[in-house]
Amino acid sequence: MNLPADPVFYAVALATIFVISFLKGGFGGGFATLGIPFLAFVMDPLDAAIVMAPLVALQDVFALKAYPPRTWSMPNLKLLAPALVLGLCVGFLAFVYVDQRIVVLAIAAITLAFTLRWFVGRWFFADRPLSPPTKPRLGAAMLWGSMAGFTTFVAHSGGPPLQIYLLRQRLDKTVFAGTAAAFFAMGNVLKIGPYLWLGAGEPHLLWVALVLAPTVPLGVWLGRKWHDRLDEKTLYLACYTLLACGGLKLLYDGVSGFLG
Repeated sequence: MNLPADPVFYAVALATIFVISFLKGGFGGGFATLGIPFLAFVMDPLDAAIVMAPLVALQDVFALKAYPPRTWSMPNLKLLAPALVLGLCVGFLAFVYVDQRIVVLAIAAITLAFTLRWFVGRWFFADRPLSPPTKPRLGAAMLWGSMAGFTTFVAHSGGPPLQIYLLRQRLDKTVFAGTAAAFFAMGNVLKIGPYLWLGAGEPHLLWVALVLAPTVPLGVWLGRKWHDRLDEKTLYLACYTLLACGGLKLLYDGVSGFLG
């Protein structure tokens, strides 16, 4: 068993997994995209993706206890499930064959465009009446659900596309978080096998994941407690702020990859 000996590695890695687990408990998922950029400070990005795969699946075990089926929007999940499978299949092929810098830049552009639109509307058009909430629709679910499946496979960053689809419906905050938790639970279970295949030659990465795993239940539990104290406006503002931060980080990573 070849585990890292550097204490800096454990400080960064444990803090990263705790934060992502906390956001999982607070928002139902979608912010694992922060994991690979942070872990990449102390390990290879591909290794970071492999380590993250079983940990995000473990998060789902605790997240689904916090957000049981009564908190899920079943009309949305019925439309999103086939889109998720399609996106995961394409994501696996892209992970192996497509330049990851292009994928990262595409995710960044979509995320930043959507968040900018929301913030501009909030700051400059706050007095305008809100547009009616959207309803679950097959076309939109296939577009954003497949994109979420694709990006969650290649970069554990399925949150932005899923949130683009769900936030416009202005769901109750707990239904929003529960639906996201259920969606990512499906995706994370389905991608475990392909990721284990990709990491078959480096079994020490699974031991690294095991060492980091105890931070998961604590983070999810504290995040769920925090969720209960938020009003819906605060929750949505936090979601969009985190989306913007994730988009900027992805943009930096993509541009740096081409310039470097």
